[in-house]
Amino acid sequence: MKSGWFDEATARSAVGHEARTVAWEATPLGPPDAWPESLRHAVRLCFSTRFPVMMVWGPDLTLIYNDGYREMLGTDKHPAALGASARVVWAEIWDDIGPLFDTVLATGEPTFSNDMYLLMNRSGYAEETYFTFSYSPLTDDDGRVVGVLDIATETTREVVNQRRLAVLGEVHGVLPATFTDLRTFAEPVVGVLSASADVSRVAVYAASGPEIVLEAGAAAGHAELGLVVRALRSGRRQVVPGMVVKPVRSGQGSGVIAALVLCGTPVRPWDADYARFMVVLAKTVASALRDVVQRRAHDDALRFRAVHSEQERARAAEVALALQQAVLTDPPQLDGLEVVVHYQPAAAERDIGGDWYDAFRTRDGATTVVIGDVIGHDLDAAVAMGQVRALVRAIGYDSQETPARVLERVDAAIDGLGLGSSATATALVARVEEAAGRQDQVRTMRWSSAGHLPPILVRADGTCEILRVRNDLLLGMDPGAPRRDHAVEIGPGDTLMLYTDGLIETRDDRLRTRLEKLAGVLEGTHAADLRTVVETALRGMLSDTVADDVAIVLVRSVPARRSLQSVRP
Repeated sequence: MKSGWFDEATARSAVGHEARTVAWEATPLGPPDAWPESLRHAVRLCFSTRFPVMMVWGPDLTLIYNDGYREMLGTDKHPAALGASARVVWAEIWDDIGPLFDTVLATGEPTFSNDMYLLMNRSGYAEETYFTFSYSPLTDDDGRVVGVLDIATETTREVVNQRRLAVLGEVHGVLPATFTDLRTFAEPVVGVLSASADVSRVAVYAASGPEIVLEAGAAAGHAELGLVVRALRSGRRQVVPGMVVKPVRSGQGSGVIAALVLCGTPVRPWDADYARFMVVLAKTVASALRDVVQRRAHDDALRFRAVHSEQERARAAEVALALQQAVLTDPPQLDGLEVVVHYQPAAAERDIGGDWYDAFRTRDGATTVVIGDVIGHDLDAAVAMGQVRALVRAIGYDSQETPARVLERVDAAIDGLGLGSSATATALVARVEEAAGRQDQVRTMRWSSAGHLPPILVRADGTCEILRVRNDLLLGMDPGAPRRDHAVEIGPGDTLMLYTDGLIETRDDRLRTRLEKLAGVLEGTHAADLRTVVETALRGMLSDTVADDVAIVLVRSVPARRSLQSVRP
């Protein structure tokens, strides 16, 4: 039946086109041409907006709606809902929304509902939905409330997405950081997932069997075990409508240790978003389980290696200490010179360094004293120390050359014998010679320093001199590096002190400051015996805890007739 105003009001609407085919005369509203002006105005308003609008009119609550509202009716309710009673169209949710209609019709006051949960059956199954909407009164030409205007927005997607994000956050929050066994790991995770409105079933299977370790929610379906077996054997995720089965790799090769089953709820459509959410959820749990299992295996391996390494380190330290003690021999008896040597290992008994000292007479009768420090604190350093010490001693004894030439030949030997970077060392070689033509027992000390600390000379009057010179390059770095000799005269009662960095180095003070402190400690010790000088230096420079090895050589010029002492405290 044609109606000019109705055709005009619905002309631009797809639902309006379908509304023109409805036999309105067979409905409680009657033909559109007989509708009151107030109803016509509401219809024009309904079809003039793209916003979802539904209206009911009359005692039977006859339904009219526009294109925007069409989607809310799902696949089954449209177009039969046009001209039908709202009580019939929304029968499954009438207990929820019916009282709202009654309130508006009875009081004329609007209602407002935010994210209201409604379990609809609009597409052939019970579906969880959420709506934000307002019911407003519609009046007839006499001002009586005879209908309801519904302006609505479906918020299902937003509510569900927020809920799913919250579940992911909760799962992240309860994932165990350590692994004891599969059940202990699964308990907090299953606890969170079993409370989720999007997960109807969660199960964790051990790969052996397979056997269920923990489950919650709906009973296992017929196809579940087959998918679990397939996932465990293939190591690949299985996704079917309503279910995701995720294998959990051990992180060690291709081994699989477990499978996680997640089933969706029947009140949400299994679409791409739902499948993606379940896959991300399963992947999150599986990755965390793999990581803690792998971390445990790694930690176990580290603990094993630590124990083994500690045992090896202890054995190596014992060998290194024995080697070091073997080469640090007592000094020889030397005419006119009193020599005292001292070696003190670091407080950490297994932290063996490469400090060494030596004193010997060369073939031409000169006295050579040596002090050095191979870089490193382990068995390799101790071995390298023994090799470098032997080279200095052999070349110094046989060559009878100046200290600079001795160090040059040692450098060449380190390179030629392929001792490598393990033989990198500081060293100071000093040669004490009789001064030609002098009867006052004044001697000449010639020395060369390969990056070592400067000697300190305590004069017979108690004053101290730090024999600062420009250091040459360390041994073992460049066999062609030039080296220089330096000389100083030593008279009767003068004391020469050579030492390693363990005596003076700290993290707090600069080297110059510590050197000056050592000189201050030694000042006035000219009259003390050499053992007392050693004790004074140690007491003045070191705390109770010695952080590094300390080697000291003291050489004092004495009259030739004086009985000689060679002491090794």
